[in-house]
Amino acid sequence: MTEYKPLRSKLGFSRCFPKLGTLASFASATVSFLAWIEGAHAESPGLTLIDSFKVADKSEGFSEPSGLSLSNAEGFLWSVSDAEPKLHLLGIDGALGNSFKLPSLAGSDLEGVASRKDGSVLVLQETDRSILVVHPTDPIQLTTIPLTSLKGYSDAAELLVGNPLNKGPEGIAVEPESGRVFIGIEGQPRLLMVVSPELDEIVEMIPLARDAGFISERVDDDELDLSGLAWSPSSRSLWIVSDKSRQIFVYNPESKSIKSISLTFTEDGKQKEVKHPEGIALDETRGLFYILTDDAKKSRLYVFNIPKF
Repeated sequence: MTEYKPLRSKLGFSRCFPKLGTLASFASATVSFLAWIEGAHAESPGLTLIDSFKVADKSEGFSEPSGLSLSNAEGFLWSVSDAEPKLHLLGIDGALGNSFKLPSLAGSDLEGVASRKDGSVLVLQETDRSILVVHPTDPIQLTTIPLTSLKGYSDAAELLVGNPLNKGPEGIAVEPESGRVFIGIEGQPRLLMVVSPELDEIVEMIPLARDAGFISERVDDDELDLSGLAWSPSSRSLWIVSDKSRQIFVYNPESKSIKSISLTFTEDGKQKEVKHPEGIALDETRGLFYILTDDAKKSRLYVFNIPKF
């Protein structure tokens, strides 16, 4: 059985460097910090686009795609939308399959989605700060777990107290081996919440701060957001996609190592960017990953080869 570490926080510049006592030590630490940042953000591997598909379907309440996850059924992905409280089954060719309407108590403002081995699907409700456990059966079975009900939340609340309603849980991923759940929370500070497989305890809170390598050349630190999460079994890392910075952070929550992938690719001889990425899913058996965008009628599902680092 996996042994979980007690809830703790890793805030502060001092995590990377010892206490500075002299101007010389400060200069040395500054050089070390810059070198570390440069190494963490070396040239991003290029992306190879396999295909892309239009996905927006207003008639089915899928006009504002938000989260993405591989389903247990081969060839399909789970997704949700801000538009209506539905769980959508999406083909890897972008075709919208079944849509499961969630009970009214689920509310709207659905964000992240992650499938589990038992066939259930976890969905984040941002405004209510809750996890929905959905069994896509007929009829739908749904359980709501407020984050405030989790053991250890009182400690986490000290970090979350300043976040506005629209800066809450955005992305979710499950580590299949242990069943533990990762939740990305955007805002100041950006946080990674690690939840027990039983969904009853917060076992760790990890700030995803600038000094941890979460840096973008495109936006300032206070604008750097989190959109979606996916777990990589092969590297035991989280792939964290950011909308405003248009990049993916590949982050190992154990070693705290980080790499960055720019969401740029070449098509018809032109350099292009993935605009408004909201969801990400990894299919390592096929060597592919998927990005879902929220771009009104232009919303798309992109398929890329997983790059080699």
